[in-house]
Amino acid sequence: MTPRAIIKAWPQGEIPSRPLLMPILFSLGARLENLPLRDFQSNPTKIANALRQIRGVLKVDGLTCYCDPLLEAEALGCTREWRADGSCVLVRPSFSVDDLRQKLNAPESLAGKGRIPVACEVLQRLKVMLRDEPALVSRVTGPFTLAAQLLGRDKAVSDSTPLPAEAVEFAAEVAASVAKVFLEAGANVILLTEPSFPEVTPQTCEWYASLLAPVFNVIRFYEALPVLLLPAPLGSEVSRAVILGRGWDCVVCPILGDTDFFGEQSPGQGTGVALPGSVFEGNQLNHNDLEDSLRKLVQGQKLVLLTSADDVSGAADPKLLARVLGGIRALFTASDG
Repeated sequence: MTPRAIIKAWPQGEIPSRPLLMPILFSLGARLENLPLRDFQSNPTKIANALRQIRGVLKVDGLTCYCDPLLEAEALGCTREWRADGSCVLVRPSFSVDDLRQKLNAPESLAGKGRIPVACEVLQRLKVMLRDEPALVSRVTGPFTLAAQLLGRDKAVSDSTPLPAEAVEFAAEVAASVAKVFLEAGANVILLTEPSFPEVTPQTCEWYASLLAPVFNVIRFYEALPVLLLPAPLGSEVSRAVILGRGWDCVVCPILGDTDFFGEQSPGQGTGVALPGSVFEGNQLNHNDLEDSLRKLVQGQKLVLLTSADDVSGAADPKLLARVLGGIRALFTASDG
């Protein structure tokens, strides 16, 4: 079965026999096309061609068709201030949650805003170009993280003042809206990404789960796979135990160091793991601790998906990256046998 067929069969209980490899390799495409990331993000033709090359060489199970942590914030009216080194910062106008909700509920919604049309065109192109081969993955910013961006808090986890519930609830509505746009364009996997996750109590965790339920429902309707990516350490042990001990209606992918906090019962769709981007940039698979950690997950936690915690650096050597991915596949095959 192709990765896309595997994902369509997933809701019927056919969990993959081996973990799917879906590292985020978007910036590598900019390097292959010899373009600054800023220009690459605006060119659907270049993006689609680069991702097709990446699939052909690296044989990954899923391609992240667009990766931009500021995509939703820009679509809602924020702007970028570009720096000489190619990085950018978010410039936020003065607006209220009510102002933002009017934009979300406008007739044209967010589908035509910012670079969302570019991301959709990439999905549409790859759906035709690659047929039923790799899964098409779309990154969507999680509610805590988007709310923090819109309110000017770079790190929600480091802010002693909780994010306003209204802002987080609105951000969850945005996540559902953007996910629907990507799913209609052809996405098979929605990577709901939450790098800014605050300390949570059991009550806060249940409230957050209730906000994600409509997002997951939309994804399921399109026979796609919801993935909750938690690419940063989850604060205190108590907070980690609350989040990872809960059963989620999705694949949960915490950073490798947090996987020990998974509950005795794995989430209904199996568990995932996010490796630091540096793992994919060098042959760290020779390290016994990494091998042991992955082997433990495969054998004891029904590991079904492996991704990267963030976009792998565009400076990564494709040949070395291919060897790293080959080493991971070999480890999974040995554990399965």
